[in-house]
Amino acid sequence: MKPYLVLGCDRSASRALADLCRTGYVLPDEVEYRTLPCSGSLDVLYILRAFEQGFERVLVLSCNDDACRSLDGSRRAAQRSARARTLLSEVGVNPRCVSFRQISPTMAADLCIWLDEFVQPLPAEAEPEKAE
Repeated sequence: MKPYLVLGCDRSASRALADLCRTGYVLPDEVEYRTLPCSGSLDVLYILRAFEQGFERVLVLSCNDDACRSLDGSRRAAQRSARARTLLSEVGVNPRCVSFRQISPTMAADLCIWLDEFVQPLPAEAEPEKAE
């Protein structure tokens, strides 16, 4: 099982990834990439089920707000990613395990940086200070 899942919009993220791969970039072995027809179709349960399936982190890649063909798909994806972070936090899972980024098809260089950052371990969360 690969520990990292990237969910990318077909019209933006998948095209940027294809451009990146044409330069010789190889997706890290520990990353699974899944194409979404539109990131607006993504629901909170899909993100949460990824953790149930054994993924450690999820990165959602959506069109830029002004480029979404479904008009508000990227906004919905951002809201649902935020809701997943809230729910994970409520059950004691680091909410930073879910990331959201907006991307255009021409942002292959940015995607390369984001994927390299995505596979880095998350810093440990600080323990809350105890009152004396």
